[in-house]
Amino acid sequence: MKTLRGAAIIIGGTIGAGFISGAELVRFFHTKYFVLPVLFSSFLFAALSAGALALGRKHGGYENTLKALFGRGAAFVKYGVALASFIPCAGMLAGLDALFPAASPLLSLAGLLISALVLTRGTKGISALNLLLVPLLLFFVFWGGRGEKSLGYPVAEAGLGGWGGAILYASMNALLLFPVLLDAGRDVPHPAAAALGAGTLIALSALTILGCIYREGAGALNAEMPFLYVMRGKLVFSVAVALAIFTSLAASLFPLLELAKGCEGKKKYAAQGGMLLAAFLFSRLGLKDIILYLYPAEGAFGILLASICILDEYLFEKHHKKVHSRGEKAEDGGGAHHKVELKDLPAVNDQIAETRL
Repeated sequence: MKTLRGAAIIIGGTIGAGFISGAELVRFFHTKYFVLPVLFSSFLFAALSAGALALGRKHGGYENTLKALFGRGAAFVKYGVALASFIPCAGMLAGLDALFPAASPLLSLAGLLISALVLTRGTKGISALNLLLVPLLLFFVFWGGRGEKSLGYPVAEAGLGGWGGAILYASMNALLLFPVLLDAGRDVPHPAAAALGAGTLIALSALTILGCIYREGAGALNAEMPFLYVMRGKLVFSVAVALAIFTSLAASLFPLLELAKGCEGKKKYAAQGGMLLAAFLFSRLGLKDIILYLYPAEGAFGILLASICILDEYLFEKHHKKVHSRGEKAEDGGGAHHKVELKDLPAVNDQIAETRL
């Protein structure tokens, strides 16, 4: 059950406004043949997620892992991750407003408050939300894409496309879930199984959504929410997109509210309120512009952070262990004299040396 919760957190955090609406997928995989890049991106993301869960299990959560990996620089990294979280958080809020323009901005404000309430239970709240909503989201994706057979519909090259887009997309999602997975990893006994199962379902979902969009043609490809364009007239699908937004919104808010926990008393609540307001104001940029200009930057930062964590944990740590293991077997070659004790005195030769020519 704990492994299933880990998989649900990965899926729920990924299938947000940009994913289920198709906007992210078109941005990163708008290429002539997208099947292999999507599969590569999904399983690269699964590998990064498994690594984050394993680190959290080893070191005991988000805070302890940052301290173990970065030492005195942990606070700096924590601020950097929180700052980066404004981008997907704003994207989720902008997605809510784009989904129901008539209810803007009340819907996005309500989304912020509901997510903040979920996060009063930390990652347990996120886990419960995802276990409830992820099965529904997957049902809507595959139900909406039923009967679609086109997975490589020929269109003009655009967007990031190809393998570069695949790497950026995997890294962006890994960065979004990095704090949550580190914290949830304490309770996930099989990180690799959770991540592999989640990655498989994410890949199938992405291929289904892109197949529908490409089959629809230029109208869907140029829409702000391409998959919603395909499903136009179906209110139930709009509700599904809104539910998907809540799962990712909670994940993106987690590091922001965790950062505010460093304050005490009323300052803590003031800091959390200020961060929620800042995320809301940032979302006024709009979903299309946030995905077009800011999500690739998010992916680049995710690559940098993942590289540092992998190098520090899995390369440098083994190197240090190898050096220390050799040092333990080496003899003491120091220049100082060994300490002489009483038991050593009888072994001293007391003869007087004679002079020689």
